[in-house]
Amino acid sequence: MNWSIIIQEWKLLPAVALEIVSSPVLLVTIALGGVLGMTVGMLPGISAVMAMSLLIGFVFRVPTEIGLGLLIAIYVGAMASGGVTAIMVNIPGTPAAAATVMDGFPLAKQGRAKEAVEASFSGSFMGEILGEFTTLLLLPFIAVIALKLGDWEIFLVALLGITLAGALAGKNPLKGWISALLGLIVAMVGMEDIWAYPRFGYTPELVRGFTFVPALIGLFGLSEVFTVLRQSRPYQIVGEGGRVLVNFRLIKQNIVTIVRSVLVAVGIGIVPGVGESAACWVSYDMARRRSKRKDHFGQGEVEGVIAAESANSATSGGALIPSLVFGIPGSGPTAILIAGMFMYGIRPGPLLMIENPGFVAEIVILFWLAAIATRAGAVLISPYFIRILSSPREVLLPIAGALGVLGAWAAGFTLFDVYAMFAFGVVGFILRQRDFPLAPMVLGILVGRLADTSLRRALLTYSSDIGEMLIRPIGMVLMAAVLLTVISQIRAYTRK
Repeated sequence: MNWSIIIQEWKLLPAVALEIVSSPVLLVTIALGGVLGMTVGMLPGISAVMAMSLLIGFVFRVPTEIGLGLLIAIYVGAMASGGVTAIMVNIPGTPAAAATVMDGFPLAKQGRAKEAVEASFSGSFMGEILGEFTTLLLLPFIAVIALKLGDWEIFLVALLGITLAGALAGKNPLKGWISALLGLIVAMVGMEDIWAYPRFGYTPELVRGFTFVPALIGLFGLSEVFTVLRQSRPYQIVGEGGRVLVNFRLIKQNIVTIVRSVLVAVGIGIVPGVGESAACWVSYDMARRRSKRKDHFGQGEVEGVIAAESANSATSGGALIPSLVFGIPGSGPTAILIAGMFMYGIRPGPLLMIENPGFVAEIVILFWLAAIATRAGAVLISPYFIRILSSPREVLLPIAGALGVLGAWAAGFTLFDVYAMFAFGVVGFILRQRDFPLAPMVLGILVGRLADTSLRRALLTYSSDIGEMLIRPIGMVLMAAVLLTVISQIRAYTRK
């Protein structure tokens, strides 16, 4: 990988863009995919991976650019709209929107729902545009870093994300870390990935382990339903009228936060399986530390919403690095994209840009068009979804609960997943009553298995010399970041 190949891709950008925009069928496909992705992102339990998987058979029957354009549009739309339900219903539409709950939902409860949704879509749009631009610009440099990441570094990135989530998601960092530890324990249930040993495998279902979707729906969705049922007068979200437009004034005010979040997200996005979940928390933490209004974070701060949403959309650019350069999926949706490429006879890997000149430029253009289509779709349908999600809680949340049951069933098509969702709902309700944050637990469940496998592989690899593992340069930087996070949060809490 060298700069000459990237310069070649840049030179091909105008020709590729002209070819794509001159295809009405492709533009309509991207628009429909964007709307479908937005719908998927706003439905609890229905993920972008699920929607893309269901359409992979259809993709095989259409031309390459149309099939990949549809998958990319669904991916971008879901990432952009996952923050809407996080803001309006306190239920993240996607795992990457967990950090959006921190300030988005308090803003909605203050009667500033439209402002929060506008900030979410504006941050997501800029994150997608700048994320793909940064990826294409820095592809060789980031690829070199990605090659140096081993199992030890992947474990440390996961640990950093969990540590930050635990520290930031509650008033007491100790409670946040306890919540994250509970998530890690849940992730340990089931067949482990190295020796295939069943942990806590008392039943055939437990041998399989807990899937993430029922846990997410139960902890956020069902616990919210239980919380509202306990209230004599449920809170109401007031949705303002009008369309959610691109707020250029808001973008200009927070451009430093957006650029910083994009750079962090692209850098972390290259870590397979961790990027989307950890990047939003790292970006949120950096925004809080650099903000003049840091005391308002967690109570309804627009900058917090923008930081989280810019990061979770920009990680798609970082996730493309291992996907295109090494053929290693950086996230669930990019795994589906790789499958689509193989179906079309396109082989991701170091020779991709040599064998298929202009293909990376085409992917970047499709991501940009999908971001524009999603933003246009948000302008058109925003009055409707804000009005729907502003319905009385006693009407809306039972419907969300019913959709959650369907989502849990669709995760594995077993009753065990539905029962698990209810169990996680009860656990989430109890934790919320005791002021334990739920986001760290969700993140622990999401990355726990990957962190466990990566750590044990690293220990096996360096079993003869653990010290060699500990002095790896990138690992030392990540260990320092984890240590500083723990110390700074403890000091901040003791000062309070």
